[in-house]
Amino acid sequence: MPPSFDSLSDIPSTSTCQAPPTLRKLSKKRQKTKKTDNNQQQKKTNVELKKIESPKNRKFGLLKCPYALREEIIRNMEFMDAFNFSTLSKRSKRLVHDAKLRINSISFRFGFLEKDKIGVVTKNGDFVIQLPGPNDIGTKILPNLFDGRKLANLINEPSDDYRKRLIAHLLFIFHFKRTKLLVEGGFAEPLTEFFLWDVRKTFDFVSFGRFSSILISSEDLKFLLETIKSNGCYLGIKIDEANFKYRKALEYETFSAFNGVKWLDTDGILQRNPKMKTLHLEGLEGEQINDLLKQWINGQVTDLEYLRLLKRYDSRDPADVILDGIVTLDPTITHEQAKGVYSRQEIKGQLMNIQRKIDGQLATVLLDEKECYVIMWNEKRLAELGN
Repeated sequence: MPPSFDSLSDIPSTSTCQAPPTLRKLSKKRQKTKKTDNNQQQKKTNVELKKIESPKNRKFGLLKCPYALREEIIRNMEFMDAFNFSTLSKRSKRLVHDAKLRINSISFRFGFLEKDKIGVVTKNGDFVIQLPGPNDIGTKILPNLFDGRKLANLINEPSDDYRKRLIAHLLFIFHFKRTKLLVEGGFAEPLTEFFLWDVRKTFDFVSFGRFSSILISSEDLKFLLETIKSNGCYLGIKIDEANFKYRKALEYETFSAFNGVKWLDTDGILQRNPKMKTLHLEGLEGEQINDLLKQWINGQVTDLEYLRLLKRYDSRDPADVILDGIVTLDPTITHEQAKGVYSRQEIKGQLMNIQRKIDGQLATVLLDEKECYVIMWNEKRLAELGN
């Protein structure tokens, strides 16, 4: 007989009331079924979310883009981004090359006090790549420099010398407006066997011993002047043969020789080099300077625009020796104008004109205790001067 309850207070609370065993089993079974259904639904949801990939995580298929668009994207890459992309495959390497990504300049620096380096100047900043030698295994690369060995390891090209592999890759994929080779006195490799010649022998500018002179043989000098091509050349060298004279043409638009030029035959040098625009020689005797001025006065028409001749360090040759046999005229410019023309804060010395006989072209000479600096006038320069 079921229990009877006289009042609400006699009804047991839910905390103490227990369901029959059969109902408890049925409830657990329903909960388990509901949990299984929820898991299956979550799995379906996850599958659908994978299909609908977030745009920020979606991969960009550059190689699937139209050719013109690919080139435009590559041209707008940062220097190191373009480099890294070029190392992914042969196709990506060719894509960067074909995009003709223009870079301001690349400089190869060897023999300086610091380690050998590659310097790259771009419109968005400068990059320096250090080139450790075989004895620099433990050398730490500064945070602001790139390790050339690590960059070369990304390049899948056959070469025993990582420097060759890296430089050849850079010169192939990028289009540099200027390439420069800078070599100083710490340079110790045999010049004719230098690894760089296997990669490149033509540059826009070559400087060899500009700040610390380099002692080389006459054969090395011939190799440098006749095999390595450039528009401009700075040489600060000494030759180990006292009587050697170099008499061939110098195939440069700009040529400078520092620390003395005993190795260079200056007789007839202007006529041997009619296309040269700037000639800068140091360590000359007064008679040599006089002869060079007469070469221009009595010679044929040439492209020469600047002739800068520095006297030997201990020379005391007076102006009479340098100007012997030369007719001088009033200068085209005033001393005040000469400050801008010669880039000087103050003009010390004599200003005078000389004139070429064959066509009447004028040149202004600044002659002081240390040098004879000649500037040739043409219509464009005179127009800029306002005379």
